[in-house]
Amino acid sequence: MTQLESQIRLWILKSIFAAQGPLPDEALKTAIRGAFPRVAFTDGDLTQAIRACEDQKLIAGTNDPLLGPAWDLSIAGKIRAQQL
Repeated sequence: MTQLESQIRLWILKSIFAAQGPLPDEALKTAIRGAFPRVAFTDGDLTQAIRACEDQKLIAGTNDPLLGPAWDLSIAGKIRAQQL
């Protein structure tokens, strides 16, 4: 994992923690783009970063009928985010 990938994953945790609840997929991707304005992310790049956090069991996704996909911290993710 590169340093940028690590920073993105930490930012994902910080963003969801700051939201204090589920964060819609598009809002999370917008937050990542805003935090790294000099990086030209594709939607696939962002999806891959989010999925990496999900694979590490730090976040969990839900699919709300009105809002679409949304992400929230798992217990392990909350503990990690509180340490940041």
